[in-house]
Amino acid sequence: MAYDVEAIRKRLKQSIGGKFNDPDQFRPDSAKSTSEPIKYRFFILPPLSEGDVLKTGIIGRTMDQFFIQHADHWFNNRPTPCPRMWDNKDCPICQYGFDLLREEKDENARRDIIKNWMPTTYFLVNIYFPKWDGNPEELRGKVKFFNASKTCFDQWTAALLRDDKGDDEEPQAHGIFFDENAAFLYQLEVLRQGRSNSYKTSKFVTSDGIPVPMVGKRGEPNLKGIDTLLKLRHNLWEKVEAADDDKIQRLYKVMTEGDVNNGGDAGFDDDETVNEAQAKKDKEVKKPKDQVKEQVKAKDKVKDKKPKPAEDEIDDDGPIDDDTTSKLPDKKPVKDSETFDDIDDDDAVADAGGKSDVGTAEIDSLMSQLIDDDDE
Repeated sequence: MAYDVEAIRKRLKQSIGGKFNDPDQFRPDSAKSTSEPIKYRFFILPPLSEGDVLKTGIIGRTMDQFFIQHADHWFNNRPTPCPRMWDNKDCPICQYGFDLLREEKDENARRDIIKNWMPTTYFLVNIYFPKWDGNPEELRGKVKFFNASKTCFDQWTAALLRDDKGDDEEPQAHGIFFDENAAFLYQLEVLRQGRSNSYKTSKFVTSDGIPVPMVGKRGEPNLKGIDTLLKLRHNLWEKVEAADDDKIQRLYKVMTEGDVNNGGDAGFDDDETVNEAQAKKDKEVKKPKDQVKEQVKAKDKVKDKKPKPAEDEIDDDGPIDDDTTSKLPDKKPVKDSETFDDIDDDDAVADAGGKSDVGTAEIDSLMSQLIDDDDE
């Protein structure tokens, strides 16, 4: 009997209420320290193009950017895709939140409104973990997809808009950092901030501001190895759920009418927003304007279990100097289970910086959209 695996996976995700842990997804560990970050190093891989051949098939469309932007409204610890962020359609939940924001002038109250009514935005990318000793062993040589936060995205955008490396004493990544032939390695640093992860100290790592190939020596990309690496990318459109008008309307009704049978406590993303924040107690559902007056309570995140290594890693012999990545053997075809060597820079020094409110970047961005209305 022939089975439609994609349809089966879709139904599985729906039946378990968005709690599905995709083994292809990278989820940073929850940080415990406010000063000693957990560190990961990876390359952000190039965007997918129509006709690209992946191990799962041929891509039928081209990504407009190196990322796919999407967003979820969280309620009862379950995500529901936001149509406003997905394809610029009207979203009743966002609209209700904006209406409340226009009426409210108190900054703290506005922050509560945003936490309750505005979606959490993600930037979906493919990433490759080289065999750097600091990376967890189960990630080395793997290609994963990553729902990056706005903090990471802002750092990537800054590099993309930078024309050159800047100061020789403190060189920086610049230009097309995801060019497979001339890329910059990114270091994700995870620190504890309140009950959430903070990525503010993350950065690109480079000793001289000169890009390197993801596979091969500096100035000598290993084209065969790079071709194999790119085939290990994931079809990101299969990893993100499209917005559904009926679902968002049902959720809006639950949130505004207090339908106890369909809702309970509201949840939010744990990365730089609020850890599955509870806006209500037990099964009591408060009315919207009462909801935003209360302090949102947070509960500890349950640490994600790491999946067993899949047969998609690129084997290598360990890190070498920061000027090169390893050569891919030309003697035999490369399989999904083989990995490449990679570059190794000195560890970047973590700088925790000052404290800030949870989700400050996203909150301030939304609040800035209201400035013109407030001044009228």
